[in-house]
Amino acid sequence: MRRCSRLAPALALLAAATLTGCASHEAKAAGCVSPGVTPNEVRIGLLYPDSGVLAPTFSSSRAGIDARIGLANERGGVHGRKIVYDWQDDRGTADANSQGARTLVERQNVFGVIESSFSASGSAQYLADRGVPVTGIATENIWSHYRNMFSFSYTDGNAVDTFGTFVHNRGGKRVLLVQAALSASVSELTSKYDQSIRAAGLDLAGILSYSSQADNPAETARRIAESGADTVIFLIQPPDYLQVLSALRGAGRLPGLVMAVTGYDRQLLETAGAQMAGLVIPVFYRPFELGGAAVETYEKAVTRFAPQIPQAQHDFALMSYVDTDMFIRGLETAGPCPTRRAFIDGLRSVTDYDADGLIAPIDIAHGLGRTTNCYSFVQVNPTGTAFDVVDRDRCGREITP
Repeated sequence: MRRCSRLAPALALLAAATLTGCASHEAKAAGCVSPGVTPNEVRIGLLYPDSGVLAPTFSSSRAGIDARIGLANERGGVHGRKIVYDWQDDRGTADANSQGARTLVERQNVFGVIESSFSASGSAQYLADRGVPVTGIATENIWSHYRNMFSFSYTDGNAVDTFGTFVHNRGGKRVLLVQAALSASVSELTSKYDQSIRAAGLDLAGILSYSSQADNPAETARRIAESGADTVIFLIQPPDYLQVLSALRGAGRLPGLVMAVTGYDRQLLETAGAQMAGLVIPVFYRPFELGGAAVETYEKAVTRFAPQIPQAQHDFALMSYVDTDMFIRGLETAGPCPTRRAFIDGLRSVTDYDADGLIAPIDIAHGLGRTTNCYSFVQVNPTGTAFDVVDRDRCGREITP
């Protein structure tokens, strides 16, 4: 009996320790229970237009995502978890974007979403209501309304005079804008360029709408020439503006300065360089031609993990790469047992994000909705064989109402 009484305290201590250890382990496991998170992986979602009229523009988006995720997984993932992703085709419409988000969240159980899309407004409220973290391209005003949505470049705030001052410094005086027909998001962008031009003291010759499915390139070229504009800015995608550029060249009536919002793509240059000669494109990240460690890392990652595109130097591939890098930064800040709320709180506290040098440093903590005002401008050389950086890190001012 005495021996039993001496053993009892020891057994009690052992039992208590065992129970405490189990409770601690269970508490830790419970803390890691989050949508899309397992001990070995974290699953995220992608919304982008794989079909529809915008599909060619976003065709390289998945390459940038594959490259950045491949690089992260090669380095051990995030807190030891491999990153995997599912995607849904939003067809470039708000309705399909909304349905795609619901599929990713409710059926595929993703932790968060990357939006490589112009139609994020379709899912914004739904994702915000559920506290789902989102990174992506901020082309609509909804991006500055929700704390769960993150972008490294905003266009939905006040307009900036950067584009107007660039045109002014290149000798432009009268500017014509060519926008996509029936596009609300592009109409917002047109308004920003209109304000930028006027703020620089330039004359707006007019605004034309163009659709390759409905309009004649030669007729549009004639209207551009008759406007008297010495500068034309295309707020449409390369397949469309290349038609108009070809018609202008054929008629010998190309304006002195031609700019487009997209088209910084080496592959496009290889197929349409002669038509693009002289074209200027503004970019809000480090131009590939400047080189450096950040560009080299990006290009090697695309080559290794995204062989589906022949050229790494593509604007939407790089943008989606940065969107994914920002998402990974959020996972890192969320800690070893990530929750959606920890992700949002953690990333929203970052003040020095630069995608390892691919973009100018931004203050995520205080920059929600702040319009990007610093751009570099690249121009296709006269032979249509390469891009040249003609204006680096031009920063303007916000235009207040």
